[in-house]
Amino acid sequence: MKLKLSIAICFLLTSIASMASFNEEKDNYLPASSFNASYSFHDGMCKIKINGLYGFMNKEGRILIPCNYEYASDFKNGFAIVRTANKFGFVLKNGTKLTEIKYDYLEPFNGDRAIFKKDGKFGFLNSSGEEVIPNTFDTAMSFEGNTAVISVQGKAGFIDGTGNLIVKPEYDFALGFAEGLAPVMKDGKWGYINENNKLVLDYKYDVASTFKEGLATVILEGKTIIINQKGNSLTKQDFDNVSEFVNGHALCFKDGKFGIINNKGNIKVAGLHKAVQSNNGLYAISRNNLWGFMSAEGEELITPTFSSVGDFHEGLAKVQMDGKFGFINEFGEVIIPLIYDSARDFSEGMVSVKLGNTYFFLDDFGTEKLAFSLDGKSSVDNIIVKVNQNELLYNDGQLITASLKK
Repeated sequence: MKLKLSIAICFLLTSIASMASFNEEKDNYLPASSFNASYSFHDGMCKIKINGLYGFMNKEGRILIPCNYEYASDFKNGFAIVRTANKFGFVLKNGTKLTEIKYDYLEPFNGDRAIFKKDGKFGFLNSSGEEVIPNTFDTAMSFEGNTAVISVQGKAGFIDGTGNLIVKPEYDFALGFAEGLAPVMKDGKWGYINENNKLVLDYKYDVASTFKEGLATVILEGKTIIINQKGNSLTKQDFDNVSEFVNGHALCFKDGKFGIINNKGNIKVAGLHKAVQSNNGLYAISRNNLWGFMSAEGEELITPTFSSVGDFHEGLAKVQMDGKFGFINEFGEVIIPLIYDSARDFSEGMVSVKLGNTYFFLDDFGTEKLAFSLDGKSSVDNIIVKVNQNELLYNDGQLITASLKK
């Protein structure tokens, strides 16, 4: 009886030890969601997430900026925004910090100025990371050309690149200058001023947008219309909504149906159930819950056969069918087969797609240039990332060893 009891106790202790070992491994287990390479290249750099933290790699798959950041924006004009301990700063492409990571909020550079927020107020940095316009504003918008909208004590005005007031804060709200005019609001109505703060179009609009291609969408007496810079309506017909004009055409919406209108006020297409404006002048359209593309003149170029479509980037659009993604050209030809579980948009000649647990970067012929995956043996302390045939070991965001395979 004692022998049986001893065997039982031994078995129980072994089981407890095994369970403890299993729980320790489980606690140290690195989930697949902590690794992500589904991002796009900008300025030759692409974000990558390892162990839930962000860094950047180049087009050869070399991680040039270690994965140490809680958040990272894409690079733009040589700068990226990063966040650590809920504070923001800028880094350069070589990983050097342009600024200390000390700001409560940052926006990307627009020209030579970027908005920052510190101590509850907004100011502007220059491209050297210097606070050239002090943080004295309650709110601020990015520079559009040589001017930016700011607000002080609830009133909006405009400053130049040195921070000097060119339009004193006197408006209830304002949007930036575009094509020489800016929408401003007083007493609940919108009008337009020029850069000399002269009122060009009177305060009579319920809503007003900035001008683009010489036209703006406004709401007047509850009706959405298109006006030119003299305030003349483009058409006698009103709409429920009108998008901004791109290449002389815009989407209009009326009584639950979409249409396409040109900059002469002529409706070229009407009666579309669903439509989305593309940045290449084509329009994604839906019929029977399937998507295709048509021209601005209404010619159906790609028959609706896909369950979803994306915008065209660098001549290719992401499409989905039966839960799989691929890419077509502007003629509807499948350039990259619909075999991937997810996909981004093309940028700088490459696109990130995912198949199973592996991320691939393809060129515009569909050739695999890079392959990234998280090794199943990875733990929080030892993260093994496979890049093509190479194994890279990371710890605390830093590359420790690299096993290069020929």
